Amino acid sequence: MKQLLVWGITLGLTSMSLSPRAYALWFSVPKKAKALLEFGRANGNELNPNEIDILVWNTYKSQNPSWQDDYNFLLKGRELAILQEAFLRPVVVDTFSNQDDYKYLMATSFIYTKSNIPTGTATGSSVNPKNFYFKKTRDVEILGLTPKATLFTEYALSGRTDTLLVINIHALNSVPAFIFKRHLDDAIVEIKKHRGPVVYAGDFNTWSWLKTKVLKKSMKKLGMEEVIFPNGGDRMRSGLTKRVIDFIFVRGMKYENAWVYGQLEGADHKALTARLKVK
Repeated sequence: MKQLLVWGITLGLTSMSLSPRAYALWFSVPKKAKALLEFGRANGNELNPNEIDILVWNTYKSQNPSWQDDYNFLLKGRELAILQEAFLRPVVVDTFSNQDDYKYLMATSFIYTKSNIPTGTATGSSVNPKNFYFKKTRDVEILGLTPKATLFTEYALSGRTDTLLVINIHALNSVPAFIFKRHLDDAIVEIKKHRGPVVYAGDFNTWSWLKTKVLKKSMKKLGMEEVIFPNGGDRMRSGLTKRVIDFIFVRGMKYENAWVYGQLEGADHKALTARLKVK
């Protein structure tokens, strides 16, 4: 009976609707019209389908001293930057605003009340996206009661009629596997609809065996291929279970030069990079 009671409380927390009384002291969730932020402007409008270099990185709210230098180093020659825990402190706003010919979109998960700083998922690109939108999770973290925002950006490809769909996820963490699956489903429905190549990447928070199994089974059903890193031992792992939590999955694309920048200390997570080519 005690276990059933605890599980019932857990379900109630994960499915509760947010109310200002519950979180106003710590954070606020902006309305949809104000949650999507834009920085910079790219000059081009089409990606080269034969060479798309990407960076995937949970930036740890850019709080480490070397974050800006490391990010500027990692961004060189990259067409796409897929970032989690983007946190609009001054150094980040400065970095995003002063990148030459680079466009950033950020989907705000929530805003810290004390500092009034938004955090969420951000995707930067060397070309302007053809389409973009985000989805806020229906559920919230058990610890903190915060939602997450998944960002979708779509890019035209030179010489092709199809487009590249890029999905940037920072998955709910302190939730059971079936709630985690519900978060994945927000992207899965879009992948099923999309007829062109797809990149699905970010911090999936797969700290348990079951969550890892759910993720990989879902990706296999969709025909999504996991990018394998030759130095994958350097990737970020969960504290207790030591399971990998950052991934890149692709569909309709080949990859090469996959690498983990384990030596950089700009964030607790290690940056992932790869070169993609549309099949």
